[in-house]
Amino acid sequence: MKTFRNLILGFILLSVLSCGRKQQPVLPRQEMAERLLMEADSLMRADSAFWLAAVNRTHPAICRYDSAIRKKLDNAMLMCPALKKVYLTKYVYLMRSWKPDEILLLLRKMATNVPDSIAADMWSLKAVLEDRAGFRDTAKHDFRKADSIYELTLRHYAKEQRDTMQYSAIRVMKALNLSLLYDNFQLLQHELELYRRVYETPLDGWEVLYTIESKEQYYRFVFGN
Repeated sequence: MKTFRNLILGFILLSVLSCGRKQQPVLPRQEMAERLLMEADSLMRADSAFWLAAVNRTHPAICRYDSAIRKKLDNAMLMCPALKKVYLTKYVYLMRSWKPDEILLLLRKMATNVPDSIAADMWSLKAVLEDRAGFRDTAKHDFRKADSIYELTLRHYAKEQRDTMQYSAIRVMKALNLSLLYDNFQLLQHELELYRRVYETPLDGWEVLYTIESKEQYYRFVFGN
């Protein structure tokens, strides 16, 4: 609310300073929000080192223009709460910065304002974060929501006869989500073994999952505590 008040005061100040000059047309709220989004995006791209470095969960990277980026994205959300692109941009930014607590707050806001923009993996991550925060019932709801979206995606891939390797990878992600829901990692191990037999290689980048046997072990791997 304080940020919103400051924004209003800023508009008033600009009006005072522009007295005696040609009045500029007022931009619609969505157009102003999209302008703020583009400015935030430009600042993010300006720090190439932030994007090129691997995500370090122990010592997360901080973008050079972090404060300005956050302010522009948050103001854009205030201006146009239904603008999906803003939420998705901030989600990607927070994932790169690895801010789990802030990611959870953002996903909660998305679930209220733009629920149809939340992909299956985002629902699953929200479930994990809710579970760690002690909101077990919410976590179960979100795991199941993720599972239903994974199922729809798999049906679509099967119908369209899409890339079979991508289809198999989504099956693994679905199995991981259900393993977390039921704390039964035999589901995941079965799917990983099936993938290895079909493609004669482990799922690239997911090798560590072959050693995970419980939800708590998975949480320690992801969050380091």
